[in-house]
Amino acid sequence: MGGAIHMPSAYIDMMIESQEKKLELLDRVIELDREQEETVTAEKPDMEALNANLTEKGALVDELNKLDEGFDNIYAKVRDELINNKEAHKDEILRLQDLIRQIMEKTADIEAMEARSKINVENFLKKRKKELREGRNSIQAASVYSTNMRRAYNTSPFFVDNKK
Repeated sequence: MGGAIHMPSAYIDMMIESQEKKLELLDRVIELDREQEETVTAEKPDMEALNANLTEKGALVDELNKLDEGFDNIYAKVRDELINNKEAHKDEILRLQDLIRQIMEKTADIEAMEARSKINVENFLKKRKKELREGRNSIQAASVYSTNMRRAYNTSPFFVDNKK
């Protein structure tokens, strides 16, 4: 019976470690969300920094998904043990519950930050489109002006003879 309890305890420890790692990754996502907000609201946004930020965030999301999948797989193995022997695993269960609560709070914070970020990115894109449109209009106006000026002063070449 001692061996039976040891194996579930090892799995439970792995679940706890998984959730602790998830908290660390969520903290990094929060940092990246703050950096992204600073970037897109800057007077002259650094597009390379924004791209690097989004790439790193994508990698973190992939890692978070792997952690979730691993957690689910381990939980499936120890679920019955946790349900049937709650008292024997009370401390681990409380630790897991606390970690999951923290994860839920951070996830809610991230969702709120992502919603704000979406608005900031949309505003940024509108501003960039307007700048591009204004730039295109300026180029078009300069082209029209140049064409009109050429037409207005389009005279045949002639020589002025100053010797007469």
